[in-house]
Amino acid sequence: MPSPVLQLTGLSKSYGHGDIFSGISFEVGSGKTIGLFGQSGSGKTTLGRCIMRIEEPSSGHILMQGQDLARMRPGKLRELRPSFQMIFQHPEVSLNPRMTLADSVAEPLMVHRGIGMEEALREIAPLIRRVGLRDEHLARYPHQLSGGEVQRAVLSRIFSLKPKIVVADEPTSMLDVSVQAQVLRLMQDLQKETGVSYVFISHDPDVMSVMCEETLWIEKGKGTLYDRFGFLERVKTQYSGAVPT
Repeated sequence: MPSPVLQLTGLSKSYGHGDIFSGISFEVGSGKTIGLFGQSGSGKTTLGRCIMRIEEPSSGHILMQGQDLARMRPGKLRELRPSFQMIFQHPEVSLNPRMTLADSVAEPLMVHRGIGMEEALREIAPLIRRVGLRDEHLARYPHQLSGGEVQRAVLSRIFSLKPKIVVADEPTSMLDVSVQAQVLRLMQDLQKETGVSYVFISHDPDVMSVMCEETLWIEKGKGTLYDRFGFLERVKTQYSGAVPT
């Protein structure tokens, strides 16, 4: 059996007032999606940020293809950074408001590969078209784009680096329902084409049931892992079909 792309063992995060979560363990296989589900304040976003090392876990291990990100020095972490990326709930925070879309989507390749902007844009051009953006979008600034267009631009930035794992924190919650469906379908298609693995964070059980083979239900700082059927059964039992907030 292939080794998991990502494996968490006993991960915990504490602040001065106590534990946010403790003893979290799960793994994600290549091309698979695991969900992090819970009410607001349950710690799911903090867990995602710890996986990314945006926040430091208090204890435990984060193994990405056998290397422990939780104990990795900053220099080595920078080398591996293209392999693990994050989509934020507010996609506009990922784009510099003073940079055109062309500058923004070329930037990751310029930084990590040391190539010029023209070469970066040539390389990323097929991906820009793949996510549904057109050449005329490249001259625009983030405030001139719709929320769906901004999220598509974020996807092109991320996938230009050929990541192994992407943490997606409520990636469609700020979008209209029809646009949500388009972006989720695009993420699924990109996963099939690239083999990327997702850690998908949401409080929407309908979205989770579509996107995730397994879901870690986080409650009172603890996580319980369910397959798709078990997750829907618990939603039905605990919320009587209502969407938790």
